[in-house]
Amino acid sequence: MESPSRQRIVLIIAVFCFFLVSCRNSAKDDGLLASLEALKTEYAPDGRTSVFNYEIVDDSLKGQIDNSQLHQKVKKLVAGLNLVEALEPLPSVDLADTLAYINVSVGNMRSKAAESSELSTQALLGTPLRVLEKSGSWYRVQTPDGYIGFIENSAIAFHNSFDAQKNKVLYTGAYGFSYQNASLQGLKVSDLTFGNIFKKLESGSVSTKVQYPDERIAYISSSELQSVESFVNDSKPQGVIKASQEFLGIPYLWGGTSWKGVDCSGFTRTSFMMNGIYLPRDASQQALVGDRVDTYSGFDKLKEGDLLFFGRHTDNGTKVTHVAVYLGGLKFIHSSGMVRYGSFDPNSEFYDSYNLNRFLFAKRIIDSKSIRYLNTQNFY
Repeated sequence: MESPSRQRIVLIIAVFCFFLVSCRNSAKDDGLLASLEALKTEYAPDGRTSVFNYEIVDDSLKGQIDNSQLHQKVKKLVAGLNLVEALEPLPSVDLADTLAYINVSVGNMRSKAAESSELSTQALLGTPLRVLEKSGSWYRVQTPDGYIGFIENSAIAFHNSFDAQKNKVLYTGAYGFSYQNASLQGLKVSDLTFGNIFKKLESGSVSTKVQYPDERIAYISSSELQSVESFVNDSKPQGVIKASQEFLGIPYLWGGTSWKGVDCSGFTRTSFMMNGIYLPRDASQQALVGDRVDTYSGFDKLKEGDLLFFGRHTDNGTKVTHVAVYLGGLKFIHSSGMVRYGSFDPNSEFYDSYNLNRFLFAKRIIDSKSIRYLNTQNFY
């Protein structure tokens, strides 16, 4: 029989060995996680436009990833380690189709698959979506500008008959309705807002017969429709000044990008889209396009249509949190509470000392070579 002292020694050695192995595993995990984070920074730095989440569970690397090139990098990194690479690639292999279209006037995309979740952005009827996965009655989707969110299945349609780019028409009114009959009287099919896209079936002097992504048929006033091709060709970037002021009084809506409500970047994005320019979704993303305007010594070099960015300075650089459209004469327009005017002029009735004090910089969008213009091949 072993003595108590010998038993204690054996126990101490066992605990030490366990501790040593645990420390080695922890160090290995920490090194792997650091390498994974470096890859994420390089290939998927923005969680709004990419999916790469991971965790180490029971000697397996689990999570989701939507970038095939990044996935190969991860596989090489994990190879040789005592670890099973079990990341789920997106789009999910369980999906029958990965192309869908918004089927309501304004589709609400949320940060999680729940009605109570934050509204992250909106997409307009006819917008094509890259479908990533299904979660109950929700789909995780990606818009053409890369924005990712969850949307209810009732708001999208998978019918491929809508895929062809020919004969697409754009609703150009602020608000409106489609109807079940050509007289534009009686029962409605749905509400409409600027930017909704349909497939044109038949043209008439009073109404035009159109098809929704889910193959519903409706009639819309012909005077409120324009072919996508002519809209793109007729768009003039200089029209953004007039377009932005048409939004005056529209309520602020976090995540909003339509005439039903807009947040600050949704307002600038829609104003420019109405005039042929496709801006990224968020203010911090819009701040990355266009050409910097020198405002170090004042605002005299600004031009109408320039974007003004606001926020704060941090140890890691500037943090953009707000954006506005410059109208000239120290006056600007933005969505804050509602779409309204502001001014840097202390003598103006619209003087906005709060935003003057948090002004960061300005970008020139019109005539910049770094921006994306709408085109007929892939409108959205």
